[in-house]
Amino acid sequence: MAIMSSLQQLIKLGKSYLDSQLSPLPLWVHLWITDKCNLTCDYCEVVENDKKNPSKEDVESWIVHADDLGSAVIAFMGGEPTLRRDFPDLVRFASERNLFTYVTSHGQRNSLSEQRLAQLGEAGLSVVEISLDGYDTVKGSDKTLKSDESLIDRLEQTQKEYGLKYKAHQVLAPANLDETAKLVELSERRKLPMTFGLVTEFGAFNLGRRTVYDDPEVNEKIKKTLQFLLDRKRAGAPIVNADSYFEDALRFVDGPVRWPCDVGTYMVQVATNGEVFKCSKYMKLTTGIKFLEIDRDYFRNGEHGSEELLSKCNDKCFSACGYNTSYFRRNPFQFLRTMMNTS
Repeated sequence: MAIMSSLQQLIKLGKSYLDSQLSPLPLWVHLWITDKCNLTCDYCEVVENDKKNPSKEDVESWIVHADDLGSAVIAFMGGEPTLRRDFPDLVRFASERNLFTYVTSHGQRNSLSEQRLAQLGEAGLSVVEISLDGYDTVKGSDKTLKSDESLIDRLEQTQKEYGLKYKAHQVLAPANLDETAKLVELSERRKLPMTFGLVTEFGAFNLGRRTVYDDPEVNEKIKKTLQFLLDRKRAGAPIVNADSYFEDALRFVDGPVRWPCDVGTYMVQVATNGEVFKCSKYMKLTTGIKFLEIDRDYFRNGEHGSEELLSKCNDKCFSACGYNTSYFRRNPFQFLRTMMNTS
């Protein structure tokens, strides 16, 4: 059953890629299914709150619409998506339509317990990404392993039983750069696929400058970290980013770089209120347009206004998400290879 499902997913993915060569379509759809999180990291504005989650029926309608638009990948975002009790049902709903399914989770406070991972594996989740700030402790962050690798043990076991692939991701911010080498050591020792991405500071869009990258001392430390990651990847560490991400990131740290971003064209992001984000990183602004109201012409005709947006944000942000989706769209065989090698 799992093999057949994977084959059908690959067929759908291949068709989407071929269709996207003729005109833009949302290959990747990121759905914000909650604005709640049960952690209290100092740098994050997402906390436990009274905001209402979109209903199960709403999210299912978004999944159907994404499928109708020609999408191949559904990424569940938050907040912390696993806080929803119906999350396995949403995964199953998307998987039954032969869509690749992906979730980003902090993995803390039993959010990925043995039982919950089994539920997600049975539901057909394709990939789970663990967002980590460090291996030991990081001041102001709850997203660390605290030297406890039991979460990795559970992920390994779930992969063996259900084929659920997994990876980890670290946002490279000034406060956690000392933890990067520890996470790479873990990655190499436990064969844990990892991605890394430069921090995007929301304040940069408001202040009109590049904030942390204007500090020479921080700038130099970030560059050393990027070069370290590129060297370890070339030496065989299971780092998923393309070499070009680190090469371009090194240029970005020194000054503005125009880089390819697919947000709004080949990748669409849907907020919890059902509206399309201009970009989830760009001050959390939405377009005011409901996702269910857009059709293929929305992408063909550039109605998202991506070019205008990039003229304002491209020199202040180097999103690993935006970069990687664009890279994989332009290098589909590399995407398939990555999916095969992710655990």
